[in-house]
Amino acid sequence: MPSERDEQDQIIAEAEKYLGETPRIVVLGKTGAGKSSLINALLGRQVNRVGHSEPTTQAEQEEAWTMGERQLRILDVPGFGEANKHQDRLDFIFRQVPLCHIGLLVVGAPDRAWEYERQFVQAVREADALFPLLVVGNRIDMFNPVRDWKPASLNLTQPSTPKEQAICQWGQALAKTLGLTPDQLLLTSAGECFEDSEGRFGLAALAYAIVNKLPAAVQNAAARALQVDVDKRDLADKLIWGASVTAAAIALTPIPLADCIPLAALQIGLIVKIADIYGKVLTKQTACHLLSPVAASFAGRMALASLLDFFPGLGTLAGGLIGAGIAGPMTYAIGKTYLEFFASNNFTPSVEEVRELLKENYQKAREKRQQMEQEARSNRNAKRNKKAP
Repeated sequence: MPSERDEQDQIIAEAEKYLGETPRIVVLGKTGAGKSSLINALLGRQVNRVGHSEPTTQAEQEEAWTMGERQLRILDVPGFGEANKHQDRLDFIFRQVPLCHIGLLVVGAPDRAWEYERQFVQAVREADALFPLLVVGNRIDMFNPVRDWKPASLNLTQPSTPKEQAICQWGQALAKTLGLTPDQLLLTSAGECFEDSEGRFGLAALAYAIVNKLPAAVQNAAARALQVDVDKRDLADKLIWGASVTAAAIALTPIPLADCIPLAALQIGLIVKIADIYGKVLTKQTACHLLSPVAASFAGRMALASLLDFFPGLGTLAGGLIGAGIAGPMTYAIGKTYLEFFASNNFTPSVEEVRELLKENYQKAREKRQQMEQEARSNRNAKRNKKAP
C-alpha cells in the first residue's frame, strides 16, 4: 500500500508531466506578514533574512523545495502594503501570478487590518477565478499569552485554552473577511528561526494542502492554455476575414490570372502573420514553399493552375479572370486551412493534408462570399467618398 509520501510524489510527478515544468508556488503577502520565515521553515534552511521591524524581501527570489523525491519551486516576491510602493508591488505581483501555478497569501497574526488582503484576493479572483490560492495565517504563536506556546499539544479542532480560542476566532474572522472556504485557510507558525523545529505548527498540513492543490493547478493551466488558444484563434480569424475582404476588394475589378501579384502578396503575408501568432517566424520564401500545394505565390502564368481541380468556378472564368467572388473565399479558405495546421503545431503539412482541408474550407468560404463582397464594396465606396471634395 503506497505511503502518503509516495502519493504526494505521484501527484507532483503527474502535475509536472502535464504542466511541462516544475510546479511553481508564489508566496505573497503584506510586508511584515512573515513570508520569509515561512519559506525558511518550509525549505529547512535559511534562504531569506528575517527581520521583525523592517521589510526583508526587496526583490523576487526563487528557490527549490524538495518534497520527497520531487521538487517544487518557491517564488518569494516583495510584500505589498508598503507606503509609496504598494501599487508598484501589486503590479509586479500580478505580472508574476500568471507564471506560477499556486499562490500562498501569507497573513501575519494577530494583525486584523485586512483591507489590502481582501482587495488582493478579490483582484485575483477577477483576473483568474480558477487560480489555486491558499491563505496562510502565520505567526499564530503571537496570540496571548505569547509565552504559552506548546505547538505539540495545540488543539484547534476543539479549542479549550484562551490561546486556542483566540487563534480560532481570528482564523474564522479572517476567512469571513476574505471569503474563504475551510480548505483555503491554513494556520501556521514558522518558529522563531529556521532551526526552531519545536516551535513550528501546521507546516506539514500546509505542504499537504499545496500538493493537493496541484490537480487544480493543472486544470487551471489547461484552462489558461485554452483561453490563450481562443484568444489566438480570435486574432487569427480577424486577420483572415480582413484579408479576405481586402482580396475581394482587389478583385472587384477582375484581375488576369497571370497578373495576381497583389493578391499573392496579401495571401503570403496572411500566412506569415498567422504563423507569428503561434510563435513561428516564417520568411516570405518559406511561406511560398508552404503554400506551394495551392500555388499561393500567384506570381506567374502557372499561378492557380493546381487549384483548378478543386476550386469550382476557377476553370470557367471568362477570359481567365479572377473576380471578387473567387478571390475573397479563396483567401479565406487558405487562411483557415493554415490556421488549423499552425494551431496544432504542424508547420510542415503534406500536400495531401493541405488539399483535403482546403477543399473543405473553400466550400464553407463560398457561403460567405456575398458578405465579403458587400463589405469590400462598402469599404471602397467609403474611401471614394472620403477622397471626394
